[in-house]
Amino acid sequence: MTVNLKQAFRATVSFGLGVFVTFNQAHGPDTGLLVLGIFGIVLGVGLGALTLTKKADLSALQELPVAVLALLVGLFALLALANQETQLPAFLALVSAWGLISGAFELYQARRSSFKSQEGKDFLISAIFGLLLGLLFLAVQLDSVSAVGFFGAYLAMSGVHLGIAAASSKKPK
Repeated sequence: MTVNLKQAFRATVSFGLGVFVTFNQAHGPDTGLLVLGIFGIVLGVGLGALTLTKKADLSALQELPVAVLALLVGLFALLALANQETQLPAFLALVSAWGLISGAFELYQARRSSFKSQEGKDFLISAIFGLLLGLLFLAVQLDSVSAVGFFGAYLAMSGVHLGIAAASSKKPK
């Protein structure tokens, strides 16, 4: 059994920040933007580094868009902290964008990997989490406490799922 480093890294970042949001009493938009900013920047830099350190084959390069998206969302989240009046709309828009775009990309990766393979199924579950998060933030009018709570729940669930997927990944034949 081998551990998938990208999934393990994503699991660690997601679960750690999900636990932070869960046990933090402040559920304002500033907390949500700070967590989203840390999530995006750490995920973007980490996934980019892991992708670029592998040999530059097509499958490695196809991971790069998620790293760039995460980095951009993280930077925009930290920039949005500056204006207190627009923090909640910015948080809602950024989380919705992250969920929908990353979910769509993971759905593409699930199809590319084949829905019947274990890797494809793992991508599909991640895609469903992301798409549901994006649709929730897009379709339902959330207050700041609910929005930050749902984002924290997404991070924790994704972290658990990715941790299990990383630990149970098999060596390719």
